Amino acid sequence: MMFWVLLLCMLLMVEIGWRTGTFLVSKYHIQKADSSDTFLASIFGLLALLVAITFSGASDRFDHRRQLIVQEVSSLGTAYQSIDLLATKDQPKIRELFREYLDTRINLYQSQGDLSEKELRSRIDVHNAIASQIWKEVVLAVSETPFPQKLVAAQILPELSDMFTASENQRLAIKFHPPRIVFQALILLCMVGSLVAGYNLGIQNQRDWLLTIMFTILMTGTIFIILGLEFPRLGKVNLGDFEIELIALRKIF
Repeated sequence: MMFWVLLLCMLLMVEIGWRTGTFLVSKYHIQKADSSDTFLASIFGLLALLVAITFSGASDRFDHRRQLIVQEVSSLGTAYQSIDLLATKDQPKIRELFREYLDTRINLYQSQGDLSEKELRSRIDVHNAIASQIWKEVVLAVSETPFPQKLVAAQILPELSDMFTASENQRLAIKFHPPRIVFQALILLCMVGSLVAGYNLGIQNQRDWLLTIMFTILMTGTIFIILGLEFPRLGKVNLGDFEIELIALRKIF
């Protein structure tokens, strides 16, 4: 609904600007000032700059999140293979814990956009509890392995650490966004730009519906894409092509 709400608001601001301009012309005979083009250029130049900055930042953060998913899949696969370093009697239980760990991870990815903060926190706690249990079981298995086989078995610990680090980095990356005031300023500038554009048309007593609709649709669509890149699990833009690799990895487990 955000796309349509923003589009209607911008069209409304254009209409308000138009009516204001025509009213002032009819009542006070106001004419377009020679310096008005400078003000228009400044407003739309600032709008273009803010759009470019936010779009570039959103795109970079989106690519970074995809890279983190790739790292997480890679670290999960490596850590799972490293279970072979442990004693044979310890492997079945730890492999089962790995499956539960990956199941909770997939569940988190697939449902983040549909959960409340409380439900999401609860699922994260379950995920972290399984991670803690994996670490304890692996440390116990390594400690009970006789020397010198313990030196080989202990090599799984760095792999587990990398796996947990990748998971935590992915969780924290979800929270990396520009300050809210940046998005507020972007939307405010869109409203002001629409108002000024409508006012300028009203002063000249000329309606150009084609340019008006094109401007509002393009600006609304650009903001929609920016927000989609910033919040990939809430909008049309998503990380599904990469997150499906976790499902493929689960089939191997």
